[in-house]
Amino acid sequence: MLASGLAGDCEDSVACEAQRLDCEVCYRAVFEAVPDPVLLVDGRGRIVDANPAAAALYGFSCEAMRGRAAATLLASPALLDELFITCPGHLPAGAHLRQDGARFSAEVTVSYIQQRHAPLAILLVRDVTAAREAVSRLEEAEERWRFALEGAGDALWDWTLESGEIKVSASFKTIIGWPDGSPLQGNDIWPERVHRDDLRMAIGAFSAHLSGARPITEVEFRLRLEDDSYRWVALRGKVMQRDAAGKPLRMIGTVRDVHEHYLIEEREKRQQQELDRAARLIHVGEMASALAHELNQPLTALRNFSAVALRRLEELGAAGERIREPLKMIAEQSLRAGEIVHRVRGFVRKGGLVTAPVALNDVVRDIVRFTEFEARAHAVQFVLDLAEPLPAVQADQVQLEQVLSNLVKNAIDAMSVVAGERILHIQTRPAADKRVEVAVIDSGEGLADAVRSDPFAPFVTTKPEGVGLGLAICRTIIENHGGRLWVEDSTVRGTTFCLCLPSLAG
Repeated sequence: MLASGLAGDCEDSVACEAQRLDCEVCYRAVFEAVPDPVLLVDGRGRIVDANPAAAALYGFSCEAMRGRAAATLLASPALLDELFITCPGHLPAGAHLRQDGARFSAEVTVSYIQQRHAPLAILLVRDVTAAREAVSRLEEAEERWRFALEGAGDALWDWTLESGEIKVSASFKTIIGWPDGSPLQGNDIWPERVHRDDLRMAIGAFSAHLSGARPITEVEFRLRLEDDSYRWVALRGKVMQRDAAGKPLRMIGTVRDVHEHYLIEEREKRQQQELDRAARLIHVGEMASALAHELNQPLTALRNFSAVALRRLEELGAAGERIREPLKMIAEQSLRAGEIVHRVRGFVRKGGLVTAPVALNDVVRDIVRFTEFEARAHAVQFVLDLAEPLPAVQADQVQLEQVLSNLVKNAIDAMSVVAGERILHIQTRPAADKRVEVAVIDSGEGLADAVRSDPFAPFVTTKPEGVGLGLAICRTIIENHGGRLWVEDSTVRGTTFCLCLPSLAG
């Protein structure tokens, strides 16, 4: 019986050992096949085992890893002090050391197993060096992006669509006058602050981008400030994050204050309207003056003839009484008509000017800006030679703009048939007798023979659509300002028109 019992125990022992060996083989096969670095650490902080991935990560062999203090692999060994005390499930990303002293960043997931003698910690190590560098590069790129945009005058916003929270730069808060410490929601800005006349346009721009119809949100609208005034802003934005279903989650963008640009555009628009209105009035007035001049002679003759006829009636006695009254009416009406003509001429030539100190260089620059599109259409390039400083003149600025606009447009027309380079020079300079002078020099073919003898004669023109009053009006305006307008030179290489005006220089 004893022998039989011993034999049975022996067989059980052999079976257990075989089972243990099988488990060891399975454990080793699984442990070594795990692609992630794995360390087994005992309660003393010693590495019990390391898989090949861990050995490769730290630059040791598996044998060299066993028995090594785990703390020697960390730049901050204190992370392991609480390993078997508080049993953390995760060690945050920190610096780890390779055999050659090189550092890398890794985070560790910790789990625990209980053996017969002591617990073991299983450390699953994940190298996050590349990920952290990518995040760092992204943060640096975003910081540079923010710096560049804010340096260019753009305010920044970052909108989380689901929560409605929006983060804005200090320059954005400055635009709307929002207190620095106060939180913001997207609805606090749009659509809440968008001018009601611009609301549909702004919502449409956002909706088109959020739905994917447009690659970017780009719109200009008026934004209400904290003082309830409005300013024009230009907004650009783009969805930077969507969920798996394509729903937009995060949107970032810029806002630029373009209010001054709109004011300038509006001012220039009004100025152009004034120019057009002045041009129409001047054309009408000059035409009335020319007609009055032409009518003056026949009216005078009519008045004289009626006076002669009345004297002849004296010779007829009673026989001429029947036509005396009509002749007197003709004389009276011709006199009345002459008075009206005189008043018209007086009004046109002496009409009250709205004068103020005017900087001619500014007028030149404005006219160049107004006619830039027309110049480009005719391939004409402006070259400005403006004397600085230049004394101001006392003048009606709108009328001076009309004169220069007419001269510039005439110069552009004169060069429209010229092949090759088309250059339009405009010069300003001080002149003698406390005057200032402006010269408009084209590179056209010179004045046509029909107008060469007197370019300022009314109703003489070579333009099919012209009426021949433009230069006549210009001369009248300049003369009414106490100045002079003339043709300095006109050849096949171009024409130079000059004007001079009294300056305010003492």
